[in-house]
Amino acid sequence: MRPEFSKQRFPEHGENFHRFDPRRLIPVSIRRALHRRFGHPEISQFFTSNPEWTPPPGVFGELYAKHTGRMVIKWVHYLPIYDQLFERYRAGMPESMPARPIRMLEIGVMRGGSLDLWRSYFGPEATIFGIDIDRACAALDTPENPVRIGSQADPEFLKRVVAEMGGIDIVLDDGSHIAGHQRASLDVLLPLLSEGGLYVIEDTQCSYWASYGGGLRRPGQIVEVAKSMVDGLSKWSYRGPIGKRAKFASDEIESITFFDSVVAFRKAKRRIPSAQVAGGAEEERRAWNLSERKN
Repeated sequence: MRPEFSKQRFPEHGENFHRFDPRRLIPVSIRRALHRRFGHPEISQFFTSNPEWTPPPGVFGELYAKHTGRMVIKWVHYLPIYDQLFERYRAGMPESMPARPIRMLEIGVMRGGSLDLWRSYFGPEATIFGIDIDRACAALDTPENPVRIGSQADPEFLKRVVAEMGGIDIVLDDGSHIAGHQRASLDVLLPLLSEGGLYVIEDTQCSYWASYGGGLRRPGQIVEVAKSMVDGLSKWSYRGPIGKRAKFASDEIESITFFDSVVAFRKAKRRIPSAQVAGGAEEERRAWNLSERKN
């Protein structure tokens, strides 16, 4: 059994207690070589603030380029992805008759600029909430874009926020990016999405970084979770056990779409697939009708 080292067991160390890190046993030169081979790049090298920057074509890119309010940082290649995913919701929830304004929850508030952009994109009638574990974000709460403080890994907190919103149509997870937190939010909020709703997880590049609980093909990181749910989309075509998330996908998920560092789940009740014969002679069509063959 591995020993449990903690401040509770060694209170005499106080705040000077340091947990033993087994990586210290590896020479620094080898650690650096491993990081160059398997580690993630220095992310700050990709961040710029260029006044001459030209956005990619699309509504969201235009809004982003013109944004002058609270600070927001987005990867440029996300901007056309947003239009591709969210354009159909700008006029209201498509599956609602008549169409009603959408209800969106963004996980991760940071400086509040992202909430302002979604307000511009979806319009004044939309319900847009943000949640964040950082209590400083409470100062960003506004009547137009309410902010609630709590953990994205807390099921009861998430359910309270959804109840306050009156339900959810869109979830955008831009929170901690930690694998366990992403799974916890997905397990609570995906079933609560309305029919035709969309659940989007950003920055899934973190799924490949050990510091976020990830790694290439590491079980439990959110890209691998999404891959496992793809099996559920085709459950009708094979026999064998599947996990609970794949089972949910087999009944409730219409599509799972992968982009560079973004995964999107669209919710819709699944129906048993059927193939319809069209054209050809009547004898040909009858030959493909299995129900008639059995009779």
